[in-house]
Amino acid sequence: MDRMPPVVRPFRGVSAEDRRATRREQLLDAALDVLGEHGRDGFTMTAVCRRAKLTERYFYESFANRDELLIALFDQLAGQVSAQVLAAADAVPADASPETRYATALRPMIGALVADPRQARAYVECFTSDLLRAHRAQVVQTFTAVITDQVLALSGTPARARVEATALLLIGGIHEVLHGWLTGGVELTEDELVAELAGIGATLTERLILP
Repeated sequence: MDRMPPVVRPFRGVSAEDRRATRREQLLDAALDVLGEHGRDGFTMTAVCRRAKLTERYFYESFANRDELLIALFDQLAGQVSAQVLAAADAVPADASPETRYATALRPMIGALVADPRQARAYVECFTSDLLRAHRAQVVQTFTAVITDQVLALSGTPARARVEATALLLIGGIHEVLHGWLTGGVELTEDELVAELAGIGATLTERLILP
């Protein structure tokens, strides 16, 4: 006779699924703390569980290993930043200059890195992680597509392939400059950094849309 599956009852009105989701968020929050404070060398399952005040049993409930947790953390941070940047870009008036468009879109991302040192350290650590190469490439593709669509909306004249190549150059360059800025290699204030990157973006865009 087949055994019936165990019945998982709510605990204090909270379902088992919700409790698992809460523990997963605890682990992700703890992962950001550990990565932000100690870098990838100190990013261990034991350290994350200790910070989250959860046992390893609950770690394996959500993640197969440390690498899977790191990927999930990167995807969460990238998703949050992408949402902020895209929302800011969508709010820019249609008649705004290209430089204003870029500055408005860039400021939330750079501001978030300045406001939360953990995110800044995580950005640097994830930037150099071979494990996250494909995930970083997906983020670059997302922003490349956004810039391509916006440039073509300003002027349908350039060939899409040409715009995509320029957008890819711009996004890749922005990531390199941000990495240098966060690690001390680029000595600019936050406002100067935003202005410089926005100016470069505007110059490349104007090059594409001018006859």
